[in-house]
Amino acid sequence: MKYFIACIILICLSTERTLSQSVKERLERSLDRLPHPTSVSDFSSLPHLPSQNQDSTLICWSFTTTSFIESEMKRMGKNPVRLSVIFPVYYEFIEKTKEFVRTKGKSRFNPGDLFSGVLDIVRNYGIVPAAVYEAKEGHYKLNHNALYLELESIASAIKMKENWDEKKGIQLVTKVLQKYLGRPPEKFFYNNKEYTPKSFFSEIVNIPLDDYLCVTSFLYAPFRHTIELRVPDNWRHISHYWNVPLDLFYRSLKQAIIQGYSLAIDMDNSENSYRITKQFAFIPEYDLPKDSITQIKREIEFLSGATTDDHLIHIVSYKQFGSEEWFLAKDSWRTAWEGPNQGYFFLHESYIKLKVLAFLVHKDAIPEIRKYIQN
Repeated sequence: MKYFIACIILICLSTERTLSQSVKERLERSLDRLPHPTSVSDFSSLPHLPSQNQDSTLICWSFTTTSFIESEMKRMGKNPVRLSVIFPVYYEFIEKTKEFVRTKGKSRFNPGDLFSGVLDIVRNYGIVPAAVYEAKEGHYKLNHNALYLELESIASAIKMKENWDEKKGIQLVTKVLQKYLGRPPEKFFYNNKEYTPKSFFSEIVNIPLDDYLCVTSFLYAPFRHTIELRVPDNWRHISHYWNVPLDLFYRSLKQAIIQGYSLAIDMDNSENSYRITKQFAFIPEYDLPKDSITQIKREIEFLSGATTDDHLIHIVSYKQFGSEEWFLAKDSWRTAWEGPNQGYFFLHESYIKLKVLAFLVHKDAIPEIRKYIQN
């Protein structure tokens, strides 16, 4: 009997490896038929600071949006500063605790978030340089597994005991956050001058937060209106995403890059091309030919759960290779760091159209969308 079970296990493992190899080979053949970049140097990138590895954390939203802010500083003629990715995380959990208590445990309490999470924290709390508030050395760097477990335990206990005391909840969460992340600085020195997080934002970072727009493209709500992006990480139920048709969505995203504006994007990273190649995100023609990607197909993928809100990355370049359009993105997720690009990823136009849920960009970068929504 043991021999029989061992044989079954070996057969299953062998079949799994064969199927995996088959998918990889099909992907490689499909990619070979597409003119495509071979290295990051094939692109002429917009100004940005080097990519960082988020390691064992689930805070791509903070890595991406702070990276976007850094590039916006440079675009506006300022000296970019490496910003703390931990500062927004700390205060976002404080805000999530308030909402969790207010809704009596109905609000989502987990590590995920969106662009708006960082922008709201910056607006309400300010921001600090990475040099003054970053991951601890030694036992903790960028591994948040223990942090998440303790926070989840607190949330479960609050809900189970129905202890809806906001002050007490914040005290419990703050204690855990400071245990793993440290205490955010109330004052600090930068270039020999003392700042608070708020004064650092207003005097050094100083980007116009109200001038940034979130754009999406779905049929579940009317076009030409701001809508709620219906994904679990939108725990605040933010409804200021401008909804536009897919052709306008893609065209404006591409034109923004061409005109010198980088973008933060919210995307699905569960596709085989992303997971297996660790370098190229594209929709192979045997799954769906590029010309067959329509608004309806995009909607079906989203409503069925085939497209999910998995990941945020920062697009910093665009280039056409033959008849194919490709984008270069900073990517903090481990897959990008396992591949040859070390923190960067190539996104094909097919992937943008089908698997990118939304993007964040300065309003001046998308005049066609602004005209569309004003009519």
